[in-house]
Amino acid sequence: MFEIVERPAQRVAGSFWEGTFVEAADGAVRRLIAEMQEHHLRLHPKDHPMLVGLSWNDRPDGFRYLVGFVSKKAETTRHPGHVDLPAMRFVSAMHHPEAGDVFAHYQHMFDWIASEGLAVDTSRLHFREEYEPGFVSLSLSSLRLMVPIR
Repeated sequence: MFEIVERPAQRVAGSFWEGTFVEAADGAVRRLIAEMQEHHLRLHPKDHPMLVGLSWNDRPDGFRYLVGFVSKKAETTRHPGHVDLPAMRFVSAMHHPEAGDVFAHYQHMFDWIASEGLAVDTSRLHFREEYEPGFVSLSLSSLRLMVPIR
């Protein structure tokens, strides 16, 4: 169910969003994902890479989120941004539509991390999510959930 994976040092370039959990539940993040997919297809019609979401839960009522692609340069978007990450280790799990609530899935991941004697590492980010090309919504599409560990 859970596995430990590594990602190399990389730049994730795209658009930042910041808002409340309510705004996210009302579709703000889903709309940003769709915008980034459309933007990339306009610039690179034959390239269908995985979309990456990075989040920082650094405010009491919400979070910051970067939606983008692994890139050697910053993409030119409406809200351009990028984050350069070192090589990192994550606990990872696929979340499928029938799996229910994403937050409950993350809680199971945290429980597993603790039971394995591992430690969460939020020094760079809180969560990483990887969306396959064609991602539509949590109710219709799968995504990879990832929690950084030491």
